Amino acid sequence: MKYKDAGVDIDRSNDFTSKLRKTFGNAIGSFGGTFNFKNSTLVASTDGIGTKLTLEIKYRRMNNAAQDLVAMNVNDISCMGAKPLFFLDYIGCHKIDNSILEPFIESLKSVLDSLNCNLLGGETAEMPSVYPKGTFDMVGFVVGEIKTPDGKPLGSEKVKVGDAVIALPSSGLHSNGYTLVNKLIADGLLDVSNTALIDALLTPTILYVFEPMEGIHACAHITGGGLIENLPRVIPKRMRVDFEIGNVPEVFKWIQKAGNISDGEMLRTFNMGTGFALIVDQKEVKNIMNGLRDFNPRIAGRVFENETGSNLRFR
Repeated sequence: MKYKDAGVDIDRSNDFTSKLRKTFGNAIGSFGGTFNFKNSTLVASTDGIGTKLTLEIKYRRMNNAAQDLVAMNVNDISCMGAKPLFFLDYIGCHKIDNSILEPFIESLKSVLDSLNCNLLGGETAEMPSVYPKGTFDMVGFVVGEIKTPDGKPLGSEKVKVGDAVIALPSSGLHSNGYTLVNKLIADGLLDVSNTALIDALLTPTILYVFEPMEGIHACAHITGGGLIENLPRVIPKRMRVDFEIGNVPEVFKWIQKAGNISDGEMLRTFNMGTGFALIVDQKEVKNIMNGLRDFNPRIAGRVFENETGSNLRFR
């Protein structure tokens, strides 16, 4: 089975992004958009939970959903070297259900408070003609401030040959690939009576919020498109990264076996155990690893001159 079989076409999405660049410029496709304001550089991002939300509602894991929504946004601006300032949410639904929305909003505020990020407000829209009965969509919007030592956003412009790649493990699927997972469930290929499987599928996304340290050059949040699509976003074309995948959590093996999915398709759909990657100055590795110790970092690769035409190679 392929992600496209479940209804998600990554190539079509990439083609759409390419067309957007013709209108808005090459900034489209970055992990966040920057805006210079007085003496600061602000970064904004928006994202949703995606179809994982279907399972979270079914199994009443709204505290997990709240963390997923925050993480999908704040992790993106972390890639730019920003710390979150404030957050807004949008909830679209067929019908307001307090048993779902109240615990979600309470958890949302709690997660944001833990990051010292203000929940300014949001919008709840009841639209029965748009959303089928029992369905919801939850989207977030975050604005943060660049906090790098030089005050400039992190990105591929800072990457150089010889840099090390640090990988931060994921807690599971995070919030990507669930359209494929839901199809496997609908087709009876994943056993949802297995409590361990459900718990693994609904583990919330890790919040990769940390102090932007000296020597961090670029970061990639491993979301939709997996490692194959996200790491190259911060690697200059004249360079490549050799990346060691490391230990793959069992939940990915269950999914791959259930759908008879190829290794390449798994790498392009899921994070495969790496939720966040940093490209850093080799001389600052020890200090950065120490600063990220709460995330259990590992050295996963290195940046080389590009000789093959591809800027990512797995080993």
